[in-house]
Amino acid sequence: MPDRDAGFSYEQLDLLNRVALHLAEAEELREALAVVLDMLCAEAGMARGVITLMTPRGDEVSAAITAGDVSSAYLEKMRYKAGEGITGEVFASGRPIFLPQVGSAERFLDRSGLRRDLDGSRLAFFCVPIVFRSTTIGTLSVDMATSDVEDPSREMAFLVEVARLIAPFVQRCLLEERLEVFHRAKQPGGAFGKLIGRSAAVQEIQALIARVADARTTVLITGETGVGKGVVAELIHQLGASRKQPFVEVNCGAIPESLIESELFGHEKGAFTGATQRRIGVLERARAGTVFLDEIGDLPLTAQTKLLRVLQNREFERVGGSETLRTGARIITATNRDLEGAILQGSFRSDLFYRLNVFPIHVPPLRERGKADIMLLVDYFIQRFASETGKEVNRIDTPAIDMLTAYHWPGNVRELENVIERAVLLADGDVIHGHHLPPSLQMNRYAPRREEHGDFTVRVRSFEEELITEALKDTNGNQTAAARKLGISKRIIQYKVAKYGIDYRRFRASRR
Repeated sequence: MPDRDAGFSYEQLDLLNRVALHLAEAEELREALAVVLDMLCAEAGMARGVITLMTPRGDEVSAAITAGDVSSAYLEKMRYKAGEGITGEVFASGRPIFLPQVGSAERFLDRSGLRRDLDGSRLAFFCVPIVFRSTTIGTLSVDMATSDVEDPSREMAFLVEVARLIAPFVQRCLLEERLEVFHRAKQPGGAFGKLIGRSAAVQEIQALIARVADARTTVLITGETGVGKGVVAELIHQLGASRKQPFVEVNCGAIPESLIESELFGHEKGAFTGATQRRIGVLERARAGTVFLDEIGDLPLTAQTKLLRVLQNREFERVGGSETLRTGARIITATNRDLEGAILQGSFRSDLFYRLNVFPIHVPPLRERGKADIMLLVDYFIQRFASETGKEVNRIDTPAIDMLTAYHWPGNVRELENVIERAVLLADGDVIHGHHLPPSLQMNRYAPRREEHGDFTVRVRSFEEELITEALKDTNGNQTAAARKLGISKRIIQYKVAKYGIDYRRFRASRR
């Protein structure tokens, strides 16, 4: 807090003190800053106060709070790129600016139109940066009647002190908001609930997502088909500062080469045969949100060149157009291909690869995540598909568990999802049995011995082992009770237990 030697009047010092006390106790960002602007207008002879804050992209500011009742239409217009107009210049330089008369200042844009019907020769304008730890995170601007400005330097110094009080409050609120987002994400049903698993690999991915979500850094997600690269991309968007903006996904491998540029950048009417009207591409549709380019390794070389320009300059033109457009979208890409190998083959640009590979995240295959993650995914898919189909399926028997955990899952999580959906549909009761799983899983678990031949023998063995295991589980490993339950003799069940190598003792401790 400045002292009297700084040249402030008693009223200014008192107002600074009350602003500091207000911000120390306030909790809601916009409500608190609106009160500060109202105090400046009501007690310091200032008008049309505006606080802009840096957008998630980091290269512009937009009006976040204004004094009085200003329509959203005005707020939307008050966006300034670094160096654009007086506000943009203050944001870029970090230095305050004073205009004795806004009417004679060519750089003053009055983009909001709030002063359209006012005499600019009688209005002075002050704009100061809001700086936190050497980084300009916004601006504070006000008007004053020129006749009321006795000492411009003192008024400017006063506003600089107000901005110094605002800066840590803004940063604290934004940090608390981020922490709240991640806290909700970790709760049941939260965003991280989509990335199911407790293995070290999944925890590492969650930590990487948390680090990069709030930045505008380009992310490259790698991994085999079906591991969940799209889930990771959505999480980065949902936990980022631009989560309220669109998330647009494009599968580069699913769109014909002749149409991929139109999908990404849009096209003008008449740009090619069939272009009967203008089309807006995903880079425009995403606005300040996220564009997720899946299977980026399949992107044609011509489109790679244009995408590189977007990453370097944030600029592009629609196909058949000459107007240069800018995009504020964040780019996240994914691939199951070896891009470095593709570079050597000449099918992928090395400069584009280095632009994309700023923050790599590798999603491991399901077979490397361990049995615990497989069973967590199984439980999740059972609950989901049972709910969707209205069935009472709520558990899976031991032989089926053994099949699921022994399988190598070449199709990863996507294949597991399809397997469980099929099993839920086939289940007659509340239990998924081994025979509800695809033959590929049954053959994997119950491979025929040398003396056994044909699929029929394998299926009989599978079904017998499944029935006996379930009976032993229901009777806590008691073979006599299990035989009675199945309607066979104890001698037969003992023979089958020995033949199939079933460890009945594992069911004695507790029932699953």
